[in-house]
Amino acid sequence: MAVHMENSQADTFQSPPERPRVTKQAACILCHSKKLKCNRAPDQVRCERCTQFRMECVIPNHPLGRQKGVKNKRKGVDKALHQIEQAIKKSKHSTGDEEVGDPVKVISHLQDLLDKAQRQLANRKPVVQSDSSESNATPGMSQSQQPSAARLSTDDVALDDAENPLQLLARASDLQLVPPAIARASNSPNSLSSPGTVYMNHPVRGVDSFFVPIKASLDIGPELDPVDLGLITLEDANNLFSFFYDRLSHTRWGFDPVIHTVSFVRAQSSFLFTSMLAASASFLPSTEALSRRLSSHVKILAQNVIARRHRSVEIVLAFMANVPWMAPGRVLGDDDTCLYISMALSIALDISLNKVTTLTQTATGGQFARADCIDARRALAMDGFEDVMATSEYGRRLLRRRERTWIALFVVERGVCLARGRSYSVPITALLENCDKWHLADRDIADPRDGQMNSMAILRRDLDGLLRKVRRACDDYRKTDNGIDIARLIKSMIESFYDSWFAMWALSISEGESQSLPPYVEILVTHTRLSTYSSVMNHPTAPPEVRSFFRSEALSSALNVMRTATQGESRLKSMPNNTVIMISFAACSALSLGLAATKQNENQLAPSVLKLITETADVLERIGATPRHRNGASVLYGRFLHELVARARGQPDGYHTPQLQQQSLTMQSYRTPRNYSPNDSRAFTQSYLPHHPPPNMSPSTQHIGYPLGQPLQFSSMSGDQIVDAVNNISLPIGDAGTMLPDYQNFPLNEMMLWEWFDYSNTADLNFM
Repeated sequence: MAVHMENSQADTFQSPPERPRVTKQAACILCHSKKLKCNRAPDQVRCERCTQFRMECVIPNHPLGRQKGVKNKRKGVDKALHQIEQAIKKSKHSTGDEEVGDPVKVISHLQDLLDKAQRQLANRKPVVQSDSSESNATPGMSQSQQPSAARLSTDDVALDDAENPLQLLARASDLQLVPPAIARASNSPNSLSSPGTVYMNHPVRGVDSFFVPIKASLDIGPELDPVDLGLITLEDANNLFSFFYDRLSHTRWGFDPVIHTVSFVRAQSSFLFTSMLAASASFLPSTEALSRRLSSHVKILAQNVIARRHRSVEIVLAFMANVPWMAPGRVLGDDDTCLYISMALSIALDISLNKVTTLTQTATGGQFARADCIDARRALAMDGFEDVMATSEYGRRLLRRRERTWIALFVVERGVCLARGRSYSVPITALLENCDKWHLADRDIADPRDGQMNSMAILRRDLDGLLRKVRRACDDYRKTDNGIDIARLIKSMIESFYDSWFAMWALSISEGESQSLPPYVEILVTHTRLSTYSSVMNHPTAPPEVRSFFRSEALSSALNVMRTATQGESRLKSMPNNTVIMISFAACSALSLGLAATKQNENQLAPSVLKLITETADVLERIGATPRHRNGASVLYGRFLHELVARARGQPDGYHTPQLQQQSLTMQSYRTPRNYSPNDSRAFTQSYLPHHPPPNMSPSTQHIGYPLGQPLQFSSMSGDQIVDAVNNISLPIGDAGTMLPDYQNFPLNEMMLWEWFDYSNTADLNFM
């Protein structure tokens, strides 16, 4: 009976059928070199990894593992690292009853292996020999596959982070398998070094925590967050963020409104969070007290970032966000603009913002060098987004924000250097060299203002090449050559350069039916043209005909910069300091070129130029003083231009006195609402009226030293009309020995840090 029961149970519970044995498929060369699983369906031509990297999936005809009789296929640094890993694993699994000396010997052995690896790395040839790749290639492989296989092998066996020794050392942090017993043994006072053992002053755990990959260090916490500190409510923060993107972001490129929301920025950087709030509060009439609190907190957060060495993409944006509207220092150039740019550049290089993450090929269709790229997953992990897929929309936005930040930093730094006469510091990397169509990539997630930012990046990137060509043409000039022909050749170079830029970008960044550039972009472009002409005029080998030929071109550009500022005043309420300096530079250039006169010929443009400079100075003063707590640097530049105009008209110092300034401000109708709600965007527009110039001075005062007549209204002309007006009047060269009087007994050439406008060497200012 029992036997029968056992037989019935055996029939009922039969063993499950055996699964069909799956034969292993050979991994492709790419997956094998990375030691990753090659996921490839039987009907697929390429595996998942090759599909992701858009590379040819080369499958060898024989396994690429160790051959018979070979014990270890590792060589050089890989062999040393493998031995270190095995030794650490053995020491980890060792029991705690072992003697203390054994772990110390293990540590000594590991140190010797590391020294050996470093020596081998120093002696390693930079070029990978092709013997190994040729030996791995099978005779049966087709000729079309062999070059691809060789290329893949060369790229894949290349040493990661070879261009960054610190990152190369940090790769060893992936082997953090040191057991606590070794750390305790190294701290034990009885652990004496044996012969050949290196003394260790730090615990092993401290060494492991030192050699780690670079990651973002966020400046967040309740002691830093303005909401947690009670400086502002979360509701007001949302309103100020909306105001920032509606009114200010067009002058401060680099942000993505979809990514940089209140919650995201607050979780990433208190410095950036407070900086955006402070910038918005400085332009709202009813947030005077809030603006002062936030501005004071921004300075504290900036010092905290510098002292504690925090670094992240958002911190780079924070430094750039403070540059446009920074309060003036005690003297000219005494602000923190250059310090903030240098800090932004240092942090950006630390976290590899200069490397390509989204572009798949160069502008010529080639591949980027390994040193110029960073893996997408690694970039996300560096920023603290390890769980985000690089192919998802959120991951693509995070990666694109890295490249956008680097391009924006390049534009800001180049603009500051052009305005202040400083040497460039941000290098032109592979990303900048191939960013011509960057704004067109990922159009579904691109920001609408990426085109404007990218256009200025390309303009300032290619400007260096134009200047080199112009200087080479001047250097090649010989006495026997015709100076007029050289001048026409240089003009053709410059005109073709800017015409090609306009042809490429005018339609994509222009606004309205007239297809005109935004005033902020137009000022940047025209100022760049003015800088180009001034560079030609100031070149030491430029022929006299070239210097004379470009006087009218430079004057037209200077007048057009001021014309754009006066006509676009209503759209330049958030004018950054860098643009203010550009406009002031244009005014001083027009003062130097437009007021030149000789004893035989009186300059007919002088009254018109002085009138336009006066109107521009009024615009700068109004912009910097609106609202009342704005404290904009443009107020000082406007007053300075008024003083220069007064000097040019032969009026005493201090003509533009504080009493007249107060009277001028009183005459202007500033309509500031008493009860302002931050989400009411109309208050910002209502608190600022388009400029109404103050009453003109009497004709006897206005035209001292000049023929009486109606001056030209440059502020109401178009750009082409200004060019025609300047070309119709022959500009005199001027007499030597004349110069602009010093401003309050202080040399102007020391106050004005502009490269070519040297008053001590200018002989074109005979207007006294």
